[in-house]
Amino acid sequence: MNHILYLPMRLNILERVLNAGSSEQLPKYLIRKVKPTNIVTLILVFTVAIPFVIISLIFIPPLFFIPLAGVITGVGVITANFLGGLKYSRLFISILPIWQVITYNAFLCGPDDQPISSLFLVAISFMLAPFIMFDIREKVFLFGSLIVCSLAILTFPVQKVWLNIEYDPVLLQDYISLLKTGWLSHVTIVLAILAAVGSILGLAILNYSAELNSETMREEAEQQKERLHTEKLQREEDLEQLKQAQQSERKRQWAAEGIAQLSDVLRSNLPEQELFDKITSMIVKYVQANQGGLYVVDRESESKTEEIKLAACYAYGRKKHMEQTFLPGQGLLGQTYLESKITYMTVVPENYITITSGLGEVTPSALLIVPLKINDVTEGLLELASFNKFEEHEVEFISKLGEGIASFIQNNRVNVHTKVLLEQAKEQAEQLQSQEEEMRQNMEELSATQEEMQRKEMRYQKRIQELEKQVNA
Repeated sequence: MNHILYLPMRLNILERVLNAGSSEQLPKYLIRKVKPTNIVTLILVFTVAIPFVIISLIFIPPLFFIPLAGVITGVGVITANFLGGLKYSRLFISILPIWQVITYNAFLCGPDDQPISSLFLVAISFMLAPFIMFDIREKVFLFGSLIVCSLAILTFPVQKVWLNIEYDPVLLQDYISLLKTGWLSHVTIVLAILAAVGSILGLAILNYSAELNSETMREEAEQQKERLHTEKLQREEDLEQLKQAQQSERKRQWAAEGIAQLSDVLRSNLPEQELFDKITSMIVKYVQANQGGLYVVDRESESKTEEIKLAACYAYGRKKHMEQTFLPGQGLLGQTYLESKITYMTVVPENYITITSGLGEVTPSALLIVPLKINDVTEGLLELASFNKFEEHEVEFISKLGEGIASFIQNNRVNVHTKVLLEQAKEQAEQLQSQEEEMRQNMEELSATQEEMQRKEMRYQKRIQELEKQVNA
């Protein structure tokens, strides 16, 4: 049961060792080298280095330090990968193992002896390591390590002359015989094959990783293509929205400038009639209409009924002098006043002028009548006629202008009424001031009388005190 529990932990440790040095900060080609490097290192350590440490300790102890150096090299490579030294660790595992095997072989051979073929086969299998460790783009490291590994083999005749070991000749010859023709030769060949298979496995992993990377890149390219297509559609949509936004902004700016012009006219302090003329001409020109009329509701007419009177008329670039009066409900103007809603017609009857407004003898293609409302109270009407249709934003703009004109008409009416009230209040104030002056004089006389009475009372009090003193004396 405990072995079953420890199995996931062991697998986790092995996975961490195999991925030692893997980091997202590394280039992609180096990331693909991490796992094969660690796999080959472990294979070399467990299939060659450790077995030869054991074999050397049993048969020829003086040489155990060479395979032990191989174990240390493998541990150092894994440790270097953990610490981020992937470039240097690959260089070590590519070069040191083959030098260690050649050196081990040279110690066992005399100057005139042929190399031990099983050990030489192990060294040859190590020549595959640089191809696993380095990418073709790392030409300096790849070819440099191959040259160094080749030098290890080429310098074998020199090494076997320089290197020798002082050991029992009989035991040494028995060990060499085992390596050349005995069971140890077969074991060594198997270890060499395992090392070669490990290297091939590393190459296979690299190839599989490259295929996965290629597939991933293809999928990413497809996704990128789809993303670019989506982004293109999005850009086209954004561009269309931008065009609409620009059109909306131009319309908004156009309306804002028109409202500003009307505000300037309303603040010009011109006489009422001149102001109405200027308002009408300004609106007709701004919306590029052909003619227009401004009507004001008269709620204080002599007939004591509401009347809609033409206050200003502008047509064909000049002011028109006309007098027109409509009752609520009479014609399009009167009906628009009663309904208090915008009237917009694009098909105007030929007898429109005589029926409705009488703005001239030209039959317009579009007619717009806008109530001038403020706080749900209609103070007047603005009538515009044009040979071109009014767009939606123009109708909305004229409606907003109507609010400002209605506010002016209402304020103007209130100001006139206020002026009358002020005059009445002024007269009342003068009367009150006269009464206040009279009361002030009365108060002054009353105050003088009170002061005289206080002086007399003080004299009486003083006289009483003197009499009391005489009586007590």
